[in-house]
Amino acid sequence: MAEQAGFTRDVTLFMAVMIGIGAMMGPGVFALPSEVAQTVGPLGIVAYLLMGGLTLFTALSYSELGAAIPIAGGGYSFVSRTLPDPVAFLTGWFFWIGNTLACSLYAVIFALTIKNYFFPNLSVILVVVLTTLVFTASNYRGQAEALKAITVMNIVELVILVGVGVLGFLQVEPANLEPFAPMGLGPLLPTMAFIYISYVGFDLITVAAEEIIEPAKNIPRAILITLGVGVAIYVLLLYVMMGVVNYTDLAQTSTPFIYVADVLFGPWGRWAGVLATIMASLSAFSVTLGASSRVLFALGRDGYVPGVLARLHPTHNTPHIALFVCAGVVALLGASGIVRLLASASSFGYLIAIGVVNYAVIALHQKMPALRRPYKILFYPAIPVLGIIACWLFVPLLEVQSLLLGGGLTAVGAVLYLIQPDNRAGFSALPAVVHRLRLRIKAYWRPHMNVLIVGGGSQGSNIADRLLKQDEFRMVFRSSEYQITFIEHDSTRCAMLESRYNVPIFQGDGTKQDILEQVEPHKMDVAIAATSNDERNAIIALQAKRLGIERVIAIARDPDYVSLLEDSGVVCISAPYATAAMVENYLDRPQVADLFEIETGVASLMDTVVPDDSPVHGLAVREIDMPEQCVVAAVIRDETFVVPRGETVIQAGDHVVFVGPNEDIQAAHDIFRGET
Repeated sequence: MAEQAGFTRDVTLFMAVMIGIGAMMGPGVFALPSEVAQTVGPLGIVAYLLMGGLTLFTALSYSELGAAIPIAGGGYSFVSRTLPDPVAFLTGWFFWIGNTLACSLYAVIFALTIKNYFFPNLSVILVVVLTTLVFTASNYRGQAEALKAITVMNIVELVILVGVGVLGFLQVEPANLEPFAPMGLGPLLPTMAFIYISYVGFDLITVAAEEIIEPAKNIPRAILITLGVGVAIYVLLLYVMMGVVNYTDLAQTSTPFIYVADVLFGPWGRWAGVLATIMASLSAFSVTLGASSRVLFALGRDGYVPGVLARLHPTHNTPHIALFVCAGVVALLGASGIVRLLASASSFGYLIAIGVVNYAVIALHQKMPALRRPYKILFYPAIPVLGIIACWLFVPLLEVQSLLLGGGLTAVGAVLYLIQPDNRAGFSALPAVVHRLRLRIKAYWRPHMNVLIVGGGSQGSNIADRLLKQDEFRMVFRSSEYQITFIEHDSTRCAMLESRYNVPIFQGDGTKQDILEQVEPHKMDVAIAATSNDERNAIIALQAKRLGIERVIAIARDPDYVSLLEDSGVVCISAPYATAAMVENYLDRPQVADLFEIETGVASLMDTVVPDDSPVHGLAVREIDMPEQCVVAAVIRDETFVVPRGETVIQAGDHVVFVGPNEDIQAAHDIFRGET
């Protein structure tokens, strides 16, 4: 399997389930039952059971989408492939709202537990901030690193939950369950809307899709296992909580699980409950913090929010800048300490976004019927339609305060969206200082490039291997990171590509317009016609060009096709043995062949374009502090070749070519770009 650039696939099925369980088991048992008892009494048992059943429709939709499009971002990434850009952005932003507010909620639950049972005078705000700092550091090192701690916490938590549930089942007093609906049936639906946050853990599995091993198999399994375990535990424990103590007593405590465990088993039960609450809140906090940062990363990668948020850490391959931003927002919102508001506002974000994701299943079937679907839901389209209804029905039933908070955060997202150059006309008219700042930010992150490869044979596979290669040499000199999409006609070859690359694969004839239209050509940065047949490659390239893909590359062995394609604006590559390397080089910097290895890597050539705000602009070559073993080999100015001398003055817009060992030419590149 090609080692892909970006995230590392090291999350197993068990670890994926731990992501879901870690998020699902947070507030659903340890904080919200007291609020549920106050609102509907023992009828809350039915609320949890019904919401779990309704959530199954969405879980099935997620299973199909996650297996077919295993890329970071979860529900947002599914919508971005099928629906208009503004809808995709809003969906991602609503997910970010849901994840971030949920993360703040978990921090508050942890802080209240510490305050109530260890340090009564301790500030909730201080605990929230310290918790955020610790788990930001953990997620900074990678999802798998954080999951080691999460797995241990989840196991401890589940053992205690199941133990209290099974032993407590035998001590339920039927009298405590009467009257079963003391407030009537009216509050049932609003309560179901309020507790929806308890069932969104499976969504976070797909957020980490680019880190899950064999996503086509493991994502659906992890989602359904997570939901099944969650519903069973919730219903069991709500029955025990409502049956062991009277609902009026349960409504008076902020830590209901600990309260019931204390009633059942005395001091041992109390401290077991404290331990489980701490484990649950911290594991859920870590999972949702990581998920929040990955959603923000995906929004930045697609240009909906400032692109600097899409940068991955060069060592840990984590979205560290997005992580720091999310951590700051989590600490700020968590400082409020209001459990009910955070839970309800989080449900606001999730309900709207997940409803759109259910609709994305229908849009995907209509717009991309050729997309490979390793997992297919039954009873289509009834399941996704029921999923939509099961989400959007509850939004108007949420509390007014949560709707106001969610609306305010939505307005913030709209502002971020509108200031992006590709999202709002007239951005270029802003003052020059803002424009230069945008250029500097753009130079700081490696842009994301969507690459369509038509043909999954040896040629297409070689190109994909080369583009996805994650060795240090290519990661240093590459100017973009690649998201590959394949079109391949042969089903056997599709299966091979599916297991090898874990990327979206469309099965069909790439020469046909309807197949090319399904891959959203307006979202593709480059198309590569890489079948073994020159005639088919020519048709594919011309079709792609006609559909608006700006950069099109075709592989051709017959020279008669070369002139035809080049006259149509298609880049034609005709040297079979060098095709993969040439494609990679062209995609990285098409203006100049800017990276050549000399004597198998002893030295290299590399070029850069001097930006307007470069620190070397206006300096002579001899005045620049160059690395010891690197020299300026050439300057290309206004399409004129300039032989560099010591007195040659570097100007903005110059193409400067360096020669030297890899480390030194990269250092020179950074000096000229102002990135040191």
